[in-house]
Formats: sequence, C-alpha cells, structure tokens
Amino acid sequence: MKYKHFITVIVLLSLTALALMLTVDVRLVDQPGVRMALPPRLGAWTGRELRFCHNPDCLKEFTIDEVKKTDVCPACGKPLSTMSKPEYDQLPKDTEFIKAQYTNAAGASVMVSIVLTGRERESIHRPERCLVGQGNTILSSHVLAVPLAGRKPLRVMVLETSRPASQLLHRPAWDGYFAYWFVGQGRDTPYHLARMFWLGWDRIVHSVAHRWAYIAVAGHRDRNSRAYQDEMQSLVGLLQPAIVLQPQELARKS
Repeated sequence: MKYKHFITVIVLLSLTALALMLTVDVRLVDQPGVRMALPPRLGAWTGRELRFCHNPDCLKEFTIDEVKKTDVCPACGKPLSTMSKPEYDQLPKDTEFIKAQYTNAAGASVMVSIVLTGRERESIHRPERCLVGQGNTILSSHVLAVPLAGRKPLRVMVLETSRPASQLLHRPAWDGYFAYWFVGQGRDTPYHLARMFWLGWDRIVHSVAHRWAYIAVAGHRDRNSRAYQDEMQSLVGLLQPAIVLQPQELARKS
C-alpha cells in the first residue's frame, strides 16, 4: 500500500512539472463551479454572513445584521471585509472569500466558509496547516460520506481538533471538528493532492485552469462522542446542492 501512495506522489509531481511547462497555452476559466453566496437558511439553520474590520486598533467582527452598512465598521468607521485581516494578509488579493455563522433553535452554532481561488490559483492550501498555526491540535482525521440525492455520496474530510484555554488571548478551551472538501467544475474531492492532480490534469489534457473552491464547516463536539457527525452531515447535505452549480447552469454561464 505504501508503494501505491509513493507512485501517486511521483505521478502528481510529474504532472505538475508538465503543467508548469505548458502554462503558456493554458486558458484561465474565470467561471467557478460554485456560487459565492451562502444561503440565509439551510433547513433548521439560520445563517448570518460575517464582516471583519482590518483596522489594527479594532479588528472586531460582526454579523451583517449588526451593521448598518456592510462595508463600514460600526465601531471605528473603517472599511469592513469578508475575511479577517490575517486571512487577507496571507492570501492572494484576488481571492474571493465568504463566511457565515449558522445557528439553530437548539442553540448550536456552526461556521461555514467558501474560499475561491483567483487567477494565481494559490489561495487554497492544506487546512491542517492553518489549524495548527491557530493553536489547534489535530487529534484524528477521517473521510465521511454524506448522502446526496441524485448522485453518489459526497466525501468530506473531517478533522477532530482540540485547543487549550489561553488567558492571554481570553480564549476558553475548545473541542471542535473541522470538515472540508474541494469543488471544481464537475468535480469534488476531500483530498488536497487529488485537487492538485485534477488541476494539473486539466492544464495538460484540456489546456484550461479552473477556479477551485475550498468549502469548510466547523463546530463544537463532545470529546466523548461522535454525535456531531449527524449534525454536520445534515448541514453539509443541504449546503452542497445550494452552492454547487449544475452542468446546465455552467453551460449557460460559459
């Protein structure tokens, strides 16, 4: 089995190298495979988009129903953004980003975000790197199949995380989960390497470079239970059809 993974990496590296050599004739496709809009409702969940202040003396975040103007911070009057300042500083400037907080009547809260690559196609990287950089410990990872009507189940990468309390940051201890997957035009995968493979494949075989989206769902979990998976599966099962463009929609937009 280890040799199979080794061969996969070699093939991937070879395709990437070829793609780099052939980028002169590659056509960049601006139309993504997702809608950059999170629905206000997903079943029993109500969503509120988030806005972030980049003023170093403020750095507050708000839901859109807490601000009169979605582009002006109500605390300091500076501009608001759809991404936090650390995210803005780290990502290419043509990256598109949207994030919302979803809550239900039981008081549960889940964060949902979509990151869409720009022309540089460098906006997406392994989420594990960011989570660890934010002070989280990744306890385990597994792929979960989410049933969807009319197609094969969606495979989602699920990370179980833990973060200690921090008095300096005024942050309590946190046991959480972080589920993510990648969406291209007509493709989805829970694996970063698979996304890179398809990116290279499209460049070499079809001479196109599509904009890929990285979708994440994160929430709290009981460290002694996996009951959170039912909650997450239900939400993802509603989210995926709501944001992914169908082939006929892509054909109309092309």
